[in-house]
Amino acid sequence: MDEKDYYKLLDVGIEQIPEDVKTTERWEIPTVDIEYEGKTTIIKNWRKIIEQIHRDEKHLFKQICKELGAAGDIQHSSGRAVLKSIIKKSSLNKQIANYCKEYVICSTCGKPDTDIIKDGRNHVLKCQACGTRRIIKL
Repeated sequence: MDEKDYYKLLDVGIEQIPEDVKTTERWEIPTVDIEYEGKTTIIKNWRKIIEQIHRDEKHLFKQICKELGAAGDIQHSSGRAVLKSIIKKSSLNKQIANYCKEYVICSTCGKPDTDIIKDGRNHVLKCQACGTRRIIKL
């Protein structure tokens, strides 16, 4: 394949990208809004964070608890998450950013338009924007 054929195929591929994926609307990694009650940390905007990243809240919460060495639970009725420890806002934001980089954002095109699908025994992060597939550990 020569260079002209490559660029022709590239143009065809770009034309096939859905319009809603081509938008330049900015997506930002969500940040926490927290408050402290005694020795607990409450993430007040938990539901909003989950809606922004489109992932299973149990998986995200489990990752945060594991990385920070804290126990806690999700209060579905109020849309909050409670950690039974005092955790700094910066630490929580860092964990959410790390989670998004691993489980939300495509490593090829950098867009958050991804889904986690099961492929045999593996879980795969599939990008709706560029089609990249990457095996991930859940």
